[in-house]
Amino acid sequence: MSLTVVFRETALRNLVRIRTEDKELFIRARRAIALLAAQPHPDGAVEWGATGIYRLHAGEIRVLYEVDEGAGTVYIINVGIIS
Repeated sequence: MSLTVVFRETALRNLVRIRTEDKELFIRARRAIALLAAQPHPDGAVEWGATGIYRLHAGEIRVLYEVDEGAGTVYIINVGIIS
């Protein structure tokens, strides 16, 4: 079962910034996010406290996201570059 991926405004702004700075990094970020639709709790994803938000490091990219199993949706909250 594939979940729907929905981007929050902050995540979209950061993806645009990443795309303008480093297209290869942008492609890797999009791949990592696309994989969350099929597997929302991959190895390496860590729950961020007791908030229901998960943090995934994919190389130099960090993705914060929330999963709503009932709605079948993964909400991408933020995407950033790990410095």
